[in-house]
Amino acid sequence: MSTLSRLLAEKKGVEPPRCVEDSFSPVAMITFCPMQAKEWSLPWARLDAVSFSDEEESERIELFFTHHHVIVVGEHLRAIMDDILHFTVRCLRNLPEAHRATLRAGDTFIARLEIKLLSEEKARPLPGAPR
Repeated sequence: MSTLSRLLAEKKGVEPPRCVEDSFSPVAMITFCPMQAKEWSLPWARLDAVSFSDEEESERIELFFTHHHVIVVGEHLRAIMDDILHFTVRCLRNLPEAHRATLRAGDTFIARLEIKLLSEEKARPLPGAPR
């Protein structure tokens, strides 16, 4: 989308999709919307750990929930760390590379969003244990 198209869309009140949707107050759940993949909503209460790293040409946030590991790779991710730590992020989504042109300088862009289901070894009964 060109700058002119973006300005006209903003004037009409139509915003292009964003990688991060946040709230002014804490929310109970966060939704992850990977492009062309299964959508996940997870309770913030199950968040066990968060890590941030600055890689060569991108940044990476890893969120560890009780049974899920979420990997977020993109640009300007440090800007959303406070929102993550205060549970005010409602939704994270990755968008195609072509969408980068619709963003303003400094806006967060998520290039890759991956949700992995962790093994539930602890929840499984031991072999030979009565069920």
